Order: sequence, then C-alpha cells, then structure tokens
Amino acid sequence: MPKVAALDDAQHIIDVINETAPKYGQYYQQHDAWNHEEDNLTHQPGTPWSIAHAKGRNTLLSDDDILKYHALEQL
Repeated sequence: MPKVAALDDAQHIIDVINETAPKYGQYYQQHDAWNHEEDNLTHQPGTPWSIAHAKGRNTLLSDDDILKYHALEQL
C-alpha cells in the first residue's frame, strides 16, 4: 500500500482494486479457488505467479513480469 499511495495515479489504482475485488472475489468463493490451484485464475501457466513459482516456492512476483503479462492481455 505505501508504494501505491506514493504514485501520481494512486486514486485510480485504488478504484481499480475496489472494482476488481468484488468481481473476482465471487469467483474465488464459488470455486474455492484458494484451495484448488487448478481453479485459481492467478496460478495458470504463463501468469506472473507461475513464472515466480518456477523460480522457487514463495518467490516474489516481479513488477516486470506483472506488467508484461497485463500488456499481453491487452493485445
């Protein structure tokens, strides 16, 4: 949160989070995706999580991998 608060577009980022959390929160509750990795949208092949996980369990996701992944989604 401190990183977000320091950004020029902090309010926009907070708004996106507030819009996104309810949308995907329902999915995760319905599919119990936190406990079933195959249903977890963030744990699919090619996601930033999968890239970090391949480097070792609990490896931090890199900002570059996150940005690249979401840039590709926009295409």
